[in-house]
Amino acid sequence: MGAPKPDHEVIEIHELRTCPSSDIPVAAIADEKYLAYHHLSGDEAQRRLLAAADEVLANHRLEATDAVTTTMVKQSTIVTVVAGLGLVAFFISVKIQSSPYQWRATGALVEAFLLLLALVWNMWLQVRESRLTAMEMSMRIQSIVEPLRKYGLSRKPDLKLPTSIATVSLSRVVRDQVVLTLPFNLIVTDDIVQMAYGDTAPCKVKYVNSHFDIAPGTEEREYILEKGQLFRPTLFSSPPDRTIMRRAALNEGQFHFRALETPLKDTLKKALDFNRPETVVLRQFAIIADYYFTRLMWGFLAISCLVNALRYGIRDTSTQEKKQQGVEILLVIQIYVILPLLPLVLPTLFIIIRSFGNAQILSLFDALQTSKTEFEDREDIDEFDAAPPPTKDLVLDWGAPSSVYLFSMLLHSQMASPGLVWKRFLDQFVHIDVSFLARTTGLVASLASTTVICAIDREGTISLPTPSVEQLFFLDAEGDPVVLDIAEDTTDHILQFEDRDWQQNIASLKPLGLELLLNTDCGAANGRVRLEHHRKANGHQHHGRIKPGRQACLCQMGKEIGFSSDVVRSFALQKTIHVFAPFHQQVTQVPDYHFEVPSYLSQIYQEVTTKSFQLFSEGNVNLVLESCGDYWNGTELETLNETAQKKIHDFCQNALINDAQVVGYSYRPIENTKTLPFTAADAHHAPSEPVYIEFQVQNDDLSASASISSLAGSDSPASGRSTKPRKRYLNNIDRVRTPQGFEVKQFCSDLIKGQTFLGLASLAYQPKANVADFIEDLGLGGIRFVYFSSAPERESKAYAERLGLEIDWNSCILLSSDNGDTPGYLEEHDMKAKLPRGVDKIRDHIRDVDDVPLHVSLFAECSPRSIIEMVRIFQEQGEVVCCIGSSLNEMNVECFSLADVSIAIDPLSALKSRNHPPTGPLSPLSLGAAFASSPCAFSLHSDTSIYSLSQIIRDARTISDSGRQAIAFYLGCQTSLPFIMILASCMLLPPVFTGYQLMWLLWVVLPPLTLSFMFSPYDPHIMTRMPAKNTAHLKDKWRFVSYFVARFIAPILVSIGVFAVTLSEFNGEASDVTQAFGNFGNGSWMRLTDREQWALLYAQNCTMFVWVVLMVTVSASFLHRTDSLLRRPPWHNRVWVLAALTSIALQAVFMAVSVAPRSVYSLSVVKWWAYVVALVAAPAISIALQELVKVHDRRAWEKFQKRSKLEFNTKLGMHSPL
Repeated sequence: MGAPKPDHEVIEIHELRTCPSSDIPVAAIADEKYLAYHHLSGDEAQRRLLAAADEVLANHRLEATDAVTTTMVKQSTIVTVVAGLGLVAFFISVKIQSSPYQWRATGALVEAFLLLLALVWNMWLQVRESRLTAMEMSMRIQSIVEPLRKYGLSRKPDLKLPTSIATVSLSRVVRDQVVLTLPFNLIVTDDIVQMAYGDTAPCKVKYVNSHFDIAPGTEEREYILEKGQLFRPTLFSSPPDRTIMRRAALNEGQFHFRALETPLKDTLKKALDFNRPETVVLRQFAIIADYYFTRLMWGFLAISCLVNALRYGIRDTSTQEKKQQGVEILLVIQIYVILPLLPLVLPTLFIIIRSFGNAQILSLFDALQTSKTEFEDREDIDEFDAAPPPTKDLVLDWGAPSSVYLFSMLLHSQMASPGLVWKRFLDQFVHIDVSFLARTTGLVASLASTTVICAIDREGTISLPTPSVEQLFFLDAEGDPVVLDIAEDTTDHILQFEDRDWQQNIASLKPLGLELLLNTDCGAANGRVRLEHHRKANGHQHHGRIKPGRQACLCQMGKEIGFSSDVVRSFALQKTIHVFAPFHQQVTQVPDYHFEVPSYLSQIYQEVTTKSFQLFSEGNVNLVLESCGDYWNGTELETLNETAQKKIHDFCQNALINDAQVVGYSYRPIENTKTLPFTAADAHHAPSEPVYIEFQVQNDDLSASASISSLAGSDSPASGRSTKPRKRYLNNIDRVRTPQGFEVKQFCSDLIKGQTFLGLASLAYQPKANVADFIEDLGLGGIRFVYFSSAPERESKAYAERLGLEIDWNSCILLSSDNGDTPGYLEEHDMKAKLPRGVDKIRDHIRDVDDVPLHVSLFAECSPRSIIEMVRIFQEQGEVVCCIGSSLNEMNVECFSLADVSIAIDPLSALKSRNHPPTGPLSPLSLGAAFASSPCAFSLHSDTSIYSLSQIIRDARTISDSGRQAIAFYLGCQTSLPFIMILASCMLLPPVFTGYQLMWLLWVVLPPLTLSFMFSPYDPHIMTRMPAKNTAHLKDKWRFVSYFVARFIAPILVSIGVFAVTLSEFNGEASDVTQAFGNFGNGSWMRLTDREQWALLYAQNCTMFVWVVLMVTVSASFLHRTDSLLRRPPWHNRVWVLAALTSIALQAVFMAVSVAPRSVYSLSVVKWWAYVVALVAAPAISIALQELVKVHDRRAWEKFQKRSKLEFNTKLGMHSPL
């Protein structure tokens, strides 16, 4: 009775009830806690993992071998064989009938051999490409498995890896009596998996009932989770029986499950079971091949047969002479006509162009990953104009030419060192590089044609892996809420207040700032640099699912408030307390997206100088409030009444609407230090083992706290007003004067009560640096950015707004079915939008209503299955889909293998070294990421700018356009040759070209000129152009046919004219050129004199030279499809200049060699005007025609661009309110 009266009235309350296991003797807990389950050893688990991989790969190889049944006997194959046999027949005929001997017969025999050799080459190339395409994915997976077989898996436990990140599929697995953190796909059958409430099942698992489980199958009652299912307390009924609760307490909230399957099998099957659509280029080429190598070839053959049959029939010669030249006119000329149309060179050219493009893209990708320079906008673009995305000015390592490198490699010489590009190029032929899936993804073509980029997850891919703080909340002296906005630089991760007068609240901020600085283990205060962006690693999430915001470290916020690292060093951590309430009323009926186990983390610190103790807590707002009885208003303590709590809950509700996560902070001093059962003489000793407390809340129990006004220091303004003694709730810690009879766990259960509320922090996922600008720039290039969100509509729109996506009318579609589990579309949209609900309704809506779903950039309530189905719908509608997602998200594998091209993004910086060659045991994190991202062409580092993707697309578009122009040029050139041959037959001229001359032009002269297109400089406006969809290709093919006629009519006519004139000149009939038409030779081509044969050979070589000059001229205009020569001069492509000169020089050498054995004639006999017409006037006319065609094509192209942009930017459907 003589004791002084306390300042607060004391009221007894019902205390927070802990779980029944708190009464278990400590010795029993110690004995049972460390008992091992019947678990696998590391060696056995690795053996099972390799066996699973080998089994799946073996089955796939059998299926792939059966699938490689490409028909080898095609029409072109049969025609080539017949052509070769026909040339052999011609040689035999000439040997028997000719007099004198006709030299061209020997050429025919050589031509037959070359034809058959080319056929064998193409058949081998076709078989090789078919086999490599079918086996490429399995070869890539094999390249991942072999290092595991050689080096094994690292068994170093790392429990600090973040398992609360949604895009990181990690589980805790017991092996060799050690708990390892492993990716889902490294778990094997019979593994023991540790799970806490809120964890996702890595595979089909079964709860292990007993710590004394001896073998699989001995459990009494089965509790099973399917793969991807969330582990909720309702699995055991709510609440579970006392036995399960006791075991959960023994293991500090962790339950043990036995894996019933090996997830890697499912991962590899999904990766191998890819069914990607053909690329735009392949589909266009298939259409061209159908018309070109079948219809056009047979059409030319029919016309040629008809013309030459008429020619043979009306020729005024004797019957004997007709028989002698019948084989040549009726067979050989037809062979020469269709010879240019046979696909003997194009497959090789196509593979070279594809391989070169892949090498260039891969080299650029490597350079972008390692370059430290910044992305910069072009200086010649006005800031108000539509500008392409910024780029890095990189110079790729070309090194020695491929021919030099290949030659030196054949000689085993070390003199020539290839550049990165050439090495990548040759590796596709020599070492079969499968690291980027060039064949199955159509890398360059898919990137160049991309129309939709789908972000299939968020954390660590398009946003930071952990949320960033947005606001701080606290109550001021008047009880009014104060909200301070905080800005973070996503590049440098610097936090600062946006409010300039924030220091007026320094008294309220100081206790909060001290807690933010103390309640972290990021090591930043000690100068340690963590790989992750200020992430906590206290292991709190191992006891139950917590919001990712709880793992975000806010130590920088404490420093911004004014605390330094020296202040942290003056406090010593004494004890950590993990408090969980898995059966809290908040847990029931919460969707998976919002599910968390209410919890908070308390830490007891001793101040070194004053020897005082303080307890700081942070965690779930509801649980923190239930442990608080008052709040700090900046000057004194105030009762945490219903009004204050309503203001706190209003802030939390508003934060949740904006897809933010709220963390509550509280504090209490420990005045009666004699009660501490774990104090030590040395304040800096290592803290003792953490304490785990699990309790249920039955009433809105509030506990008490003491004053913390001393934290405000001298900066705290005086209150100036008197306060009545307020009610205070007292607990056992305040009553007991001696530590006798206190156990640590019971003590901590009492200690966490009676705290003082300090404030709240709202955290939200922020897009990575440049992501919002990247999305905006994609729209300029005709690429729609689509974000698939697993969150409800309201939260999805909040994050989409940060990305810069539209969130107004018709901006979001829900992919979940309307089964009553979710509220559906927001009420304000119900009367306006008629959007489909559920992915199963999308196709019907597109068919019957409008195509709004194809123009929407945001899909909410998405599951992995609905995302996959939506990607299929995009592809069915002609969209070329590029998927980007986490390399550690097991749920992404099937979507990666379905998309046209996929790019994995490492969510953690710990994966940065996974692309280096292994030298020892493999990191589980890197191995798991390699398996999960195996269907992806690329893997971006976590710190690589997303602008790298836009620069890769830019270069892919440049390469694709150059390759398309190269193939079009080659097709045009080779098509002009049959026209020349047929028109010459119509004019009764002898063959303008022989077979070996055609092969020389098509196989030697044209390829270097064609391949030089690949070195064209990129178009600065290429990323502001709309790509074509993967549907309805070449609808206006007759327009392109007219373009061909206009572009090549001059070379065709000039070539025939040159042949007729030179043939007359060299044959001594210069006075009458018409004598060459039908009167060449003395009745039969089998009886041509040596002089006539030489005249024919000279004329053919002159025509070849002129044709080559004209093709070089045409190629100058072909380098760019629509831009004129004045705007895009050809000499900007220096390789083309070299190739053009080389082609002309090669033809000159060929001509010299052809006539060198016997210089019968001199070129001086040809009239001067023939040179002027052929080498000056004809190229000039040809250039003029090329430019006229480009003017017309440019108009059509611009119309297509305007129409495409209008369709791209319009998403108003039938139910538009406008």
